Amino acid sequence: MGRVRVSAAARARAGVFAGGGLVAAGAGLGLGLAVGLAVAGVLLVAYCLLLMDVGGVGDSS
Repeated sequence: MGRVRVSAAARARAGVFAGGGLVAAGAGLGLGLAVGLAVAGVLLVAYCLLLMDVGGVGDSS
């Protein structure tokens, strides 16, 4: 079997998503479920804005 090729952008997205999940889980365990969910929501919004900001970098239009 060949090696699975993953682009740098996909690795970066996976890293941001995993890091956000770890931060939200840590806040949920340390400070309570409500704070963990609020942190997860804020991180999801920030992630979506980041994708929107850098989504057109490779486009020529």
